[in-house]
Amino acid sequence: MAPSVTTLLTVARTGTRVARFLIRPAGRGPLHPDGWGIGAVPPALALRRAGSRVRRAAGLGVLTVIGLLGLSILTLCTVFLGIGLASGSDSAGWVLGLVLLLGVAGTTWLARRARTLLRPDDSLGAVSGPTELPVLTTLHRHARALPAPDRAVYRRTLAATAQALRVCDGDQTLGRDTFDARQAAREDLPALLGAYRAAPATPDSQREFARQLALIETRMTAIVRGRTAQQARDLQAHGRYLDDKYGRRDDDSGH
Repeated sequence: MAPSVTTLLTVARTGTRVARFLIRPAGRGPLHPDGWGIGAVPPALALRRAGSRVRRAAGLGVLTVIGLLGLSILTLCTVFLGIGLASGSDSAGWVLGLVLLLGVAGTTWLARRARTLLRPDDSLGAVSGPTELPVLTTLHRHARALPAPDRAVYRRTLAATAQALRVCDGDQTLGRDTFDARQAAREDLPALLGAYRAAPATPDSQREFARQLALIETRMTAIVRGRTAQQARDLQAHGRYLDDKYGRRDDDSGH
């Protein structure tokens, strides 16, 4: 086989693989932002979103080219077969019907592929966790207008609140820890930010703002610390349970 023919076949196979890759929908595996998921979009998530948009646009472009090429071939076949049918050729009529059926099938396939590519990929922006986290996201954006020292303290309190919400997310009942974490996110922090913005910008108001933030942060940190210690105790208790359940049986079997 001549080298030029081999090269053409290689290029054709490569182009086919690329086209198949582009017209497939982007992967929908979950991607959770690092840290506590508040504020600026993590670089990995932003890169994936950009890559998904580029791939989607390229896929639509490939589908457009395939559609135009198929339409051109279908038009030419219809014209020539129509001439044959007009000349009285029955076989031309059968072939024309087959070509039209193929055209309908191709159009349906293109429409489904395009609809799949245009469907929004919600998983790229989905973040698992408590329902109060979007409230903290909004508060994090609003904190950009604060002076640098106040902004740092405020965002640190937001981070502590988000961590408290996460450790309480699996609670089946509304205990004190869960109630305080939710209240801090839904009411206390938004009210505090609004009151501070409405107050005159004085050193006293800044100190009072920082003091109240410290109260909330201390409580949220205590929730996280208490839950972490409780989880460690639960793990140790489960270990003792397994020791009693299986270790004693081993001792009895030894006798």
